[in-house]
Amino acid sequence: MTSKEQLYYLIHEYIKGNYDTKTFCDQFTIIFNTEIDYEDLNEVENKLFLELSLVTTRFSPYEKDFVFQNVYYTEQEVKREVLEIKRKLNSLKK
Repeated sequence: MTSKEQLYYLIHEYIKGNYDTKTFCDQFTIIFNTEIDYEDLNEVENKLFLELSLVTTRFSPYEKDFVFQNVYYTEQEVKREVLEIKRKLNSLKK
C-alpha cells in the first residue's frame, strides 16, 4: 500500500470507528509529514491533507490542554475536520 493509499485508508477506517482519535492522529501525522512523496498527491489532495495534518498534529486527549484556547484540537473537532475532508475528496471523484 502506498503512503497515499494509507492516508485514504486511515480516513475511511477512522470514520468507520476502527481507529481511536489518538491513533488516527498519530498515524496520519507520521505518514503525511514524514513518509509521503508529495508528488504522488494532486493539488487538491495536498491542500486537504495539509489542512488535516494541521489538526492532527495538534490533537490532545487531555482536558487540561484546552485552557489554552486555539492551541489544541478536541476529538470532536478532529472528527468534524475528517468528515469535511472526506466530503471534499468524494466531490472530486464525481
